[in-house]
Amino acid sequence: MRQRRVSQFIPRPLRAVVVGVMASFVFSAPVMAAAGDLDPTFSTDGKQRSDFGTGSSEAAAAVRQADGKIVSVGQADGDFLVARYNLGGSLDPSFSGDGRTRTSFSGGAEATAVALQPDGKIVVVGSESDVRFALARYNPNGSLDTSFSGDGKQTTSFTIGGEFIYNAAFGVALQGNGKIIAVGGTGSTGPSDFALARYNPNGSLDTSFSGDGKQTTDLGSANDGARAVALQADGKIVAVGSAGAFDLFALARYNPNGSLDTSFSGDGRQTTAFGGFATGVALQGDGKIVAVGRAGDFSAGESDFALARYNPNGSLDTSFSGDGKQTTDFLFGANDVANDVAIQANGKIVAVGSAQGGATGEDFALARYNANGTLDTSFSADGRKRTSFGAFDSANGVALQGDGRIVAVGVGNGEFALARYLGG
Repeated sequence: MRQRRVSQFIPRPLRAVVVGVMASFVFSAPVMAAAGDLDPTFSTDGKQRSDFGTGSSEAAAAVRQADGKIVSVGQADGDFLVARYNLGGSLDPSFSGDGRTRTSFSGGAEATAVALQPDGKIVVVGSESDVRFALARYNPNGSLDTSFSGDGKQTTSFTIGGEFIYNAAFGVALQGNGKIIAVGGTGSTGPSDFALARYNPNGSLDTSFSGDGKQTTDLGSANDGARAVALQADGKIVAVGSAGAFDLFALARYNPNGSLDTSFSGDGRQTTAFGGFATGVALQGDGKIVAVGRAGDFSAGESDFALARYNPNGSLDTSFSGDGKQTTDFLFGANDVANDVAIQANGKIVAVGSAQGGATGEDFALARYNANGTLDTSFSADGRKRTSFGAFDSANGVALQGDGRIVAVGVGNGEFALARYLGG
């Protein structure tokens, strides 16, 4: 069963009231900007929504360009949707004329991850009708790059004896040599194995990777699937996702040639009992691996943000929250799910997702953690932040600006939604 990404906390601006003794005057000090506050220089209130489809549209991931512009990808009416925003939050008309471009694949598609090449080209991955990995590469002006697979698009299926019919990509990473790694899941009716594919810069499968450009890994259950990927400095590939009955964080690490790295947890694979699965991954400068997702009984409406940190050898890092694991509840006893993670220059960990419950229903949710796994109380007073766009809101991806500001993207009331927060 395909799980979608989901996200929510209430802004608490810091206010100061000065009571004057002299003449009994009362003065109100101006609002003081604090980490976790919505950034009023972004679309006047820190939030932006864009209607791109006749039905609903949703952003899944984002990346920041060197010039600060934000590229967000997702889906609208069954097409890949790529949008680029200026620093102030407006759509960038130098990108495809109106700031957005749509790409159709046969049978419908959705984009789930994005990466930027050093030359400014944009690599987007996702799935075509959940039966093929789908990739598209765009020039910096938003047009499809026809040097990639002839028309800017590429699809890939994983089959074993014609059995595998589910194929969906959720993560992408770029190697220094320009090769593209896409990760996801493959199976007969749903994800049952991790699936990786590596492509040459021209869009063809790279046969130096596992013999044919593709690799699958069974983590011992019928629900194995990768949802995010990160590249180590040594070229090794870290993929995270689900295993078990969608109740295990699952990780696999691969050598650059596509083989499992047996120096990682003995056989290249690691699972952690968490009552949920991992959806995002980030690497610290010291090589430790941070995975985020959900923990708890989602079907009963009782899940929390979940984080786990691993040492480079695959073991849980007990310097993180005592046992390598941390969960965060957004106070209403409903489903809270982390969908993506980023690590700030100061080592603090930002997780984004959704939180349910309370007057606003389901909202963008952010939590920031200190390096030891505790909530960072300098962020929105208690480390948690919730933002409403109206209804059924979820932050699915995160990008950090050079000045530390945090951009979360997702869906807000059925539309592409972005919010920018002060980083502090």
